[in-house]
Amino acid sequence: GVHLYRSFRFGSLAHLVMLDTRGLRDQQVAPTDLDGLVRERRTLLGDVQERWLFDQLQSSQRAGGNWRIIGQQVMFSRLALPGRPIVLADAWDGYQAARDRVLNFIQAERIRDVAILSGDIHSSWGFNVPPNAWQGYNPDTGAGSLAVEVIAPAISSPPLFSDPLLRAGEPGLRASLPHLKFLEGESNGYVLLDITRERLQSDWYFVPSVSKRSAEQNRAMSLVCERGSSRLLSS
Repeated sequence: GVHLYRSFRFGSLAHLVMLDTRGLRDQQVAPTDLDGLVRERRTLLGDVQERWLFDQLQSSQRAGGNWRIIGQQVMFSRLALPGRPIVLADAWDGYQAARDRVLNFIQAERIRDVAILSGDIHSSWGFNVPPNAWQGYNPDTGAGSLAVEVIAPAISSPPLFSDPLLRAGEPGLRASLPHLKFLEGESNGYVLLDITRERLQSDWYFVPSVSKRSAEQNRAMSLVCERGSSRLLSS
């Protein structure tokens, strides 16, 4: 079949790898299957693509590129505490050993300045990405984070919190995620990335409606990752 993962280099400024997290994955397991969720050889990327990702990150680091950008479809950051049932079985939470392999590689090879770009969840999120947000990570300083994740909202699909039940769970979700830096689940829009050699800035823009044509938009949030920090800060 056709493999959809690709690599793009923008001089020494940034190295972008685009992953396929849909076509090569193992079958999903139930959100309550605690053994299956952590089973060692389950893969979201497939063995070949996973090795390719590691090779790309390592070669980019050795070449001295400023930023390593991973573009892919589903939320990478952890929503559920280790050893607990999960919410999103088709995201990286459902393939926890695969995520651990990525983070272990980043840590062992000292891969710096990694930003993960995601979508699929119809809402806007910004995360620091430590191996375990509840152990060995300082939410005040960001110490322990290995990367950052930026998640784009839906352009036109109903936002996540258009479901009243999901909206009601927002305060508890915020309180349970020490690595969460931004969450907005009620708006449509997009994310604009502005990348320089010294910082990566993510600006979330929201529109008032998708039911009528309009040029109106507002910049709702701006988060910056300074080179060498692996953490998001308000700009």
